[in-house]
Amino acid sequence: MKKHPLKLLFELATWIVIAIFALLAVFTIMSNTSAFAGYQSYLVQSGSMEPAIMTGDIIVVHAQPEYHKNDTITFRGSDGRIVTHRIAAINEKDGRRYFTTKGDANRSEDNDNVISDQVIGTVALVIPRLGYLVAFSRTIPGLFLLILIPTVTIILDELLRLING
Repeated sequence: MKKHPLKLLFELATWIVIAIFALLAVFTIMSNTSAFAGYQSYLVQSGSMEPAIMTGDIIVVHAQPEYHKNDTITFRGSDGRIVTHRIAAINEKDGRRYFTTKGDANRSEDNDNVISDQVIGTVALVIPRLGYLVAFSRTIPGLFLLILIPTVTIILDELLRLING
């Protein structure tokens, strides 16, 4: 039996919404834990690493046993913020490694050196623009739309089933 074109459209929309929910769930879990073999995700909120990493991108970070010059690392700054910059230089003092970091788009190096204990990991993956959807999903309108659209899709799909018998 051939399916009605509207029914096919609703089924496709349902699967797309489910895929988006799954993707958002994975990145939400990854941003709050390191449950995925030590990988964590972060939403990029500034342009300091452009053009390599753009505002709105999602980065996936993984801890490494050692970091090298030119590695792009994510670290907890002295003010508690999470920052992603490139290692410009490595210095050792009293048996501890200190990293001088710099954002690719910044003219000068960061003021504070990063102690190896502050490093969360290196950037393993950059997912362009997905961060805008993740950020939107954290707002009231975003949550409303991400619940309303699937709900309406499911209701319309069920109505079509009732009408078509």
